[in-house]
Amino acid sequence: MKNLSFIIYHLSFIARIMLKITKRIKEHTKNFLGRKKRVNAKIKSSYPDFRIIVDKSNKYMKAQVIDATGKVLCHISDKGIKGTTKTDTAQKAGEALAVLMKKQGIAKAAFDRNGNIYHGRVKALADWIRTWGIAI
Repeated sequence: MKNLSFIIYHLSFIARIMLKITKRIKEHTKNFLGRKKRVNAKIKSSYPDFRIIVDKSNKYMKAQVIDATGKVLCHISDKGIKGTTKTDTAQKAGEALAVLMKKQGIAKAAFDRNGNIYHGRVKALADWIRTWGIAI
């Protein structure tokens, strides 16, 4: 009997922890989607000629340049780029994307962080694109 009550207590404890984790994930997703909607509304209302759209996962980062019609002009991924840290690889990817944009003749673009917080790898990518002379 004593072991059964011990097991039931711990199972209820685990269930409470799982509920907290689920609630936190839902809240994080809601915040992300709200940021994404807000950022996209601001960018699309200014009608830019070109947009740099960033897609970030836990491991890699991708960016693509899209014109006003929605055609992808150039893209980059840091999957094949070697660096000491993820921020370092994002900087190198920003440099490579800036070179591709200059080849296409693009000097100005809107930076769409796509709901991601402007911090860390996203900021490093944008800073290195600016360093190479692309106006964001």
